[in-house]
Amino acid sequence: MTVLTRLIGRFWPLFAALGIYIFFVLSLNFTQDDAYISYRYVANYLNGDGLVYNIGERIEGITNFGWTVFMMFLGVLRADYMWWSKIVGVLFGAGVIAVAFFIGEELFRREGWAYTALATLLLGANQSLAYWSVSGLETAAFAFFAVLSLLLFLRKDWLLVFALAMAVWLRPEGAVVTAILLITETVQTRSWPRFSAACAALALVVSLPFVAFKLWYYGSILPNPFYAKTSFDLEQLKNGLEYAGEFSQHYAVYYVGLLGLVIPLILWRRGNDVLKAVWLFTVSYFAYVILIGGDVLKVHRFFLPMFGPMAVLMVFAVRALLCRMRPALQYLILLPFAATMLVTTYVLPKPVVTRYNTNERAFTYKMQFKARAMKQADPTNFSVALATIGIFGYELLGHDIIDMVGLTDSTIARYSEDPIPGMETTWKEQKHNTRYLLGRAPDYIMFSTGIKPSAPAERALLLYRQFTDCYRTVGWYYQPPDAPQGVISSVFKKVRPVEGELVPYYPVEYVQEYKKALDAYSAGDHRTALKFYDAAIRVSPRPYYIYLLEQIAFSMQMIGEDERAASMFEAVLDRDSLVFEAHLELYRRAALQGDTAGMGLHKNWVLRLVPWYWPRLDSTVHEQVRQSRRH
Repeated sequence: MTVLTRLIGRFWPLFAALGIYIFFVLSLNFTQDDAYISYRYVANYLNGDGLVYNIGERIEGITNFGWTVFMMFLGVLRADYMWWSKIVGVLFGAGVIAVAFFIGEELFRREGWAYTALATLLLGANQSLAYWSVSGLETAAFAFFAVLSLLLFLRKDWLLVFALAMAVWLRPEGAVVTAILLITETVQTRSWPRFSAACAALALVVSLPFVAFKLWYYGSILPNPFYAKTSFDLEQLKNGLEYAGEFSQHYAVYYVGLLGLVIPLILWRRGNDVLKAVWLFTVSYFAYVILIGGDVLKVHRFFLPMFGPMAVLMVFAVRALLCRMRPALQYLILLPFAATMLVTTYVLPKPVVTRYNTNERAFTYKMQFKARAMKQADPTNFSVALATIGIFGYELLGHDIIDMVGLTDSTIARYSEDPIPGMETTWKEQKHNTRYLLGRAPDYIMFSTGIKPSAPAERALLLYRQFTDCYRTVGWYYQPPDAPQGVISSVFKKVRPVEGELVPYYPVEYVQEYKKALDAYSAGDHRTALKFYDAAIRVSPRPYYIYLLEQIAFSMQMIGEDERAASMFEAVLDRDSLVFEAHLELYRRAALQGDTAGMGLHKNWVLRLVPWYWPRLDSTVHEQVRQSRRH
C-alpha cells in the first residue's frame, strides 16, 4: 500500500468535509460590514496617522487587535490586506475542520473511524463556519486557535502556550479559553492544574508586550467595544438565551434531544479524560456565550469554536447508543442516520444564512454608495454620526466618524445615558449618549434605516429640539442592484447651529408612534401610517416635528387626497423652506398643472438644496407630464 493510499484511507473524511466547506465558501463569498472597521484602522496606520479609527483619537474600537496588526503588516508589505484577510480566514476555517477531525480521533481512536468521519463531515456541512471564514473578520482564526488549544490540551503538548497566546492576541475571549482549560484539568485531576496553569503562565509572559502596548497606546487592556456591548443585567442574559435558542433551531442536529450533552454526563465516571475535556469545554463555552448576551451579528458567529467539539459529542452519544450492537448492524443504522443529520445540517439553517448573506451584500453596497455620494456632494472635511460605521467609515478616511452605539467612542461606551423608560427597540446595542452626541454637533447624522429611527441612539435624538430644529435631510436616488426601482436615500444635515440647553422636549410615546407610522409607510400601507401619524400628533407638543407633517402630506398624496396633501406641503415650506422633499412633490404638481411660476420656484430650491437630484427629478417629471397628456 502506497503512502498516498494510506493517507487517503485515513483522511478521506477530512478531504470530503473540506470539499463541502469550500463549496459553501465560494457560494457565500462576501465581506462583513464590521470588517471595514479594522480595515480603517489599518488604512490610517498605513497613511501615517496611527493605529486609530479617527485621527487623533487613541481608542481601541476593535476586538481583534492581533488580526488588525496582521493586516497592518500585510499592508506594510504592500499586499492587498482585504483580500488576504478573506483568504487567510478561509484557511483557518479549514483548520477548524482539521482540528475537529483530530479531536475525533483522540476520542474514538482508529476503531471508531466511522464516528470520526461523521463528526468531521458535519462540520464541513456547517454553513455558519463557511460564512464567517470568508467574511474578512478574525472569527475563523480565533475559532481555530480555540479548538487547537483544546486538542493540544488533550495531547498535553506544550505548543498549547503558543495557541493560548494567539487566541488572546486575536480576541479577548482567548482568556476565557484559558480559564476553561484550567477548570477542566482541575475537574479531571481534582488537584492543582499543573499543565494548563504552566501553559497559561507562559502564555501570559509571551503576551506581556502585547498588554503593555495596549496600556501605553490605548490606556486600557480591554477594548472599547467591551464597555459598549456589556451591561451584566437580566436583559443581557435574556439576549444570550435567545441567541442560544436560535442556534438550537438552526442546528438541532447537534443536540439529538440533547443527547450529545446528556449522555457524556451520564457516562461521566466511565468516560475517559478526552470525553470529559471535550464536554467541559463545550458546556463552559456555551454558558459563556449566553452570559455575555450572545452576539449582535447573526449566523451564530460566537458559536464557531464550539461547532467541532459539539459535533464530536453528538456523534459520541450516537455511538454510546449503538455500542452494544454488532459492528455490521451499527453501520447499517448509522448510514441512514448520518445522511439524515448531514441533510438537516444543510437544510435547517440555509434560509437564514442565505437571507443574511444577501442582506449584508445589499447593506454594504448601499452604505458604500451613500458615503461616496456624500463625499462627492460635500468637499469639506465633514463629520458624520451613525450606528453602522463599517464600510461607510472606510470610504470616508480622514473624516471624523462618531459611532452612535459607542464601539469606537469611549464616552458613549463608558458613560452611556440610562435606558429611556418606554423606549421599545429590537436592537441589542442599547448604549447611547444623546447630550454628548448633540454637544459635538456633527455635520451629518445618519440613521441605519434612512429617515426611520431604529436604534435607541437614533430614537433618543427625536426627543431633543436641537435635533428636530437643526437637522434637515438631503438625499440621493439609490437603486439597489437588480431592483426594479430605487428610493431616496437620506441623511440628516446640520443646517443651523446646535445651541441651548440639551434637555428632552418630545415625549417617548411620540417617538414610538412615529416609528410605527414609518414602519407602515415603508410597507406601503399609507392609511395605517396616517393613523399612527395622528397618534403621534396627539401626544406631541408643538411645534410638531417638521418631517412628521411632511410625511403625513406624502401619505395623503399616496391615497389620492392631492389637494389636502398640497396644502400641507405648502404649510411645511412656509415653516421651513429647507425640506427638499416638499419641493420635489410641489414641483411635480406644478409641472402637471402647467404652473411655470411654481415650477421655477421649486426648481430653484431643489438646485440649492440637492442639486445632484435635479436631473432625475427633471426627467421623471417630464415623463409623467407626457403620460398625463396622452391620457
